[in-house]
Amino acid sequence: MRAADAEFAANGLAGTRLEAIAGRAGISHPRIVQMFGSKRKLFLEVVHAAFDRIEAAFEGAEPTLAALGAAYLRLLRSDPTVGLVVLQGYAATADATVKEEVRRRHVGLMHSVARSSGADALQVRTFFATGLVQTISAALELPEQRADLAWSTWILELADPPPPAG
Repeated sequence: MRAADAEFAANGLAGTRLEAIAGRAGISHPRIVQMFGSKRKLFLEVVHAAFDRIEAAFEGAEPTLAALGAAYLRLLRSDPTVGLVVLQGYAATADATVKEEVRRRHVGLMHSVARSSGADALQVRTFFATGLVQTISAALELPEQRADLAWSTWILELADPPPPAG
């Protein structure tokens, strides 16, 4: 899966060749087809695994938007392919099957964030917009914005202010 993760993160569904994944993984192209059935199915496995890693990061965080955002930034720093794979999933939605699966996972993640944090729809949209900016900044290796915890926390606290001290 690591080989597929790296290839799809770099090249997307359309640009990735199963032969490249096989070569990176040290197995044959027919073995990959035997294991996954098709390039699309393997791509969806990789996309689902990326969403699973995001969900796992959120499960380990306090249920506030700021803490969930910080958990996502830590994940981006430790595993940059997560954000790239999710972006590639969004980019591949011209394929109806991919679109349905990515939509289901994205909406599910939004509902999970809303449930755990108690955030309203606007706060959840702000949270995901902030995450998208961070994902793109990480993908483009923008040093002034990449995984900027202070900026993200400030934006998220505007949407979901912490309770007053005291």
